[in-house]
Amino acid sequence: MQVPFSILPLETEKRVAQLFLPMGARLKKFFPDLELQLKQADIEMNVREYLAIMFFLVVFYLGFFSFLFSLILTRFTDKFWILGPTMGLILGFLVLLQVSMYPTMQIRKKQKEIEKNLLFALRTMLIEIKSGVTLFDALQLISRTEYGKLSEEFKKAVDAINTGEMYEDALQRLATNNPSPYFRKAVWQIVNGMKAGGDIADVIRETVKSAARDQRIAINKYSANLRVSSLMYLMIGVIGPAMLMTVLIIIGSAFPQIQLGESIYWILLAAIIMMQLMYVGMLKSQRPTIIQ
Repeated sequence: MQVPFSILPLETEKRVAQLFLPMGARLKKFFPDLELQLKQADIEMNVREYLAIMFFLVVFYLGFFSFLFSLILTRFTDKFWILGPTMGLILGFLVLLQVSMYPTMQIRKKQKEIEKNLLFALRTMLIEIKSGVTLFDALQLISRTEYGKLSEEFKKAVDAINTGEMYEDALQRLATNNPSPYFRKAVWQIVNGMKAGGDIADVIRETVKSAARDQRIAINKYSANLRVSSLMYLMIGVIGPAMLMTVLIIIGSAFPQIQLGESIYWILLAAIIMMQLMYVGMLKSQRPTIIQ
């Protein structure tokens, strides 16, 4: 794992960050959820250490860009001593945003990979247990199967159980430190069923049904949103540009003194393409991770 905009190897940055640990401790109160986010994102750092690295990177890039832009602007303006640090401050702030949001972005990526494989993994677990395999062996099988981050999560529980931890405790901690609500729900259902003394095959069967039901609900909700989005696309991406083009043609014909050059139409084309890309991005962001 490498922090965004890192200029040194991670271990070297950790050693440099020791100088800024007091500042990391002061910044900690502004990021109350960062400790849990680091755990859920599998970033092996404590909060003070991560914030110290973030502070070091922001200070470095602030100074670097301020000096660089001041040096460049000396050839163009005598206000370089104001414009250079201002541009450095802006870019330093962008680095701050990127580094502070990095755990959240890693969590979303991990959540997406977990949820797209969750139903298949639960069905595999159910088949194994119905065929007479123990729950531990079923968890071990999933941890060795190509389910990406989901396999890595179950491997944590398998490793904990191998060291002597109780099934329920290992699975509870696994659910607590996981960012996916669907994964937490499935694991908690298994844990509660084990605590109640129920048949584990029946518990996992109901968990599979619940996950499949959540998937259907997500699909139905997404399809309903698509209807509204499709109407908006017709208005903005088809009807609106066609009407605007018609208006421009009428204006150009009725008022010859108004010069509408070719550049106007190229700008309109670029705007339409940009809106199309934004629309596709919006649809992709709305798609539930459980049906990826």
